[in-house]
Amino acid sequence: MAITNHSAKPQQRTLHVTTFGTFVVEGMGQILKEEQIRSRMLTRLFSYVIMHHRQEMTVLELSEALWPDDSSNNPAGALKNLMYRLRTLLKKIWGVDDFIITGRGAYHWNQEIGLVIDAENFDEYLKRAALSHSREEKILLYQQGLSLYKGDFLPMLESDYWVVTLGTYYQSAYLSSVKKLIAMLEADKRYDDMADWCNAALRIEPLDEELHTAMIRVLVAQNKTKMALDHYQEAKSLLYENLGVSPSEELRDIYLKLLEETNTQEMDISAIVKDLAKDEEHGAFICEYGVFKKIYHLESRRTGRLGISVFLLLVTVEPTATLASSSKAYLDIVSESMIRLEDVLYHCLRSGDVVSQYSGSQYIVLLPTCQYETTKRVIKRIEKRFYDTSRKLHTKLTFSFCEVEEKDTTA
Repeated sequence: MAITNHSAKPQQRTLHVTTFGTFVVEGMGQILKEEQIRSRMLTRLFSYVIMHHRQEMTVLELSEALWPDDSSNNPAGALKNLMYRLRTLLKKIWGVDDFIITGRGAYHWNQEIGLVIDAENFDEYLKRAALSHSREEKILLYQQGLSLYKGDFLPMLESDYWVVTLGTYYQSAYLSSVKKLIAMLEADKRYDDMADWCNAALRIEPLDEELHTAMIRVLVAQNKTKMALDHYQEAKSLLYENLGVSPSEELRDIYLKLLEETNTQEMDISAIVKDLAKDEEHGAFICEYGVFKKIYHLESRRTGRLGISVFLLLVTVEPTATLASSSKAYLDIVSESMIRLEDVLYHCLRSGDVVSQYSGSQYIVLLPTCQYETTKRVIKRIEKRFYDTSRKLHTKLTFSFCEVEEKDTTA
């Protein structure tokens, strides 16, 4: 069910153009790759002409695309010179120079030379898939279209305004369509295909949480529980380190459900004790936030019944310099400091204390059987250890804490 360019007839000379992930033009026995062009301006002109091959392009339009900051004092003359260089390059590769026709104050692509462009076919496949009423045809069309998306649109020109506009459109179309495809494959229990598309999509968009959630669901469906648990931890780390955000409630719920289902029946209690004793650690207990909440609820019930006090401590990392919270410098400093802080908390706290990352810049700590004054001493111990070993990070810690109230279990 291949899509062909209607402007290209079988007897015509035809070029096949790749724009996703790279820029390559091939056909008529020759190939031209972006590294062969060796000029950003020539690449910019050639790719713009190709992507607008169905229309006439005025000198003004081309000049604005090539020199959006008005950096050329004579755009018409500069364009004429650049077009000459492009035609010379194309003639060197293909032996002809009639790819681009000069008109009155405008240029246009020679319609006798067919173009098959991955971006156009990608768009056409997805549109046909969305309109199809046949489930099988819809799946097939989505697969054919999505397989064309190998990466960002014209990445070497990612700062050009027209590339940004089209690139954003294609990226959004890819994400929304691949999620629709994954949902249909999951509903049809085609888990191997679903896993393949989850992996393919995550290679392109590794920070999309919905894709990670789908990947964990398919691993569970394939009874690959250990891989599902490992993938959750990898996804959580990716989100923290690159976006400074915690996993969503949906992702946490999947993780907790996964934990509940991992243990099979065991009749010999001694075997269970042996398993529980494996890999015992002596520092603070560091866990995912969903697990932390369960432990918190358990401790809050114990406070009244056993007459013990439990304190909740929040530790926040902040750069000492004034930086935008979305800047790379801010995220790099906070990420490195959070890694160091986790190590400090692990070694400074008791084995019965519970630690979890609450946000991209915060850890939350549960201190069972701890008094007010003891909590203050714990804070001083954490501060000293952190500042003694992390002076070069240029960050400070802020603390807030409160006593955990007894949970009413009689209602």
